[in-house]
Amino acid sequence: MNNISEIFAVTAATLVTIPLLGLYFVYLAAVKTTRNKVFSLKLAVDCTALLFMAAVYFLILEIWGVHLLWVFILFFLATAVIFTIMHWKVYEDIYIRKVIKGVWRFQFFVFLLVYFALVVYGLFTSIYAFAAA
Repeated sequence: MNNISEIFAVTAATLVTIPLLGLYFVYLAAVKTTRNKVFSLKLAVDCTALLFMAAVYFLILEIWGVHLLWVFILFFLATAVIFTIMHWKVYEDIYIRKVIKGVWRFQFFVFLLVYFALVVYGLFTSIYAFAAA
């Protein structure tokens, strides 16, 4: 029983640390089962958005030591409000499923970009700190 929990913990930690692996594995599994690359990419994005959010949260926590969960929630809610207003202006009716999908995929895109920016920033600061020591 202890080995199973350790395997789960290591797998979860790896996926949060390197969410691109999760994106790749979900995409690969979906392509193998559905044979539809576009659907598989959308499914992988939908499934791994939370991994990128967690990775960004922990990178910020590691680099600056700041807990910003409330900022993430506020950003998510503000994005949802903006998307809902835009959707209402364009379609004059709100299709909540489309709005939620749009908000979720937008969150993935933003957190993917922030993830890469933080990884590059973390690498440069670590190299600089190592070189200065």
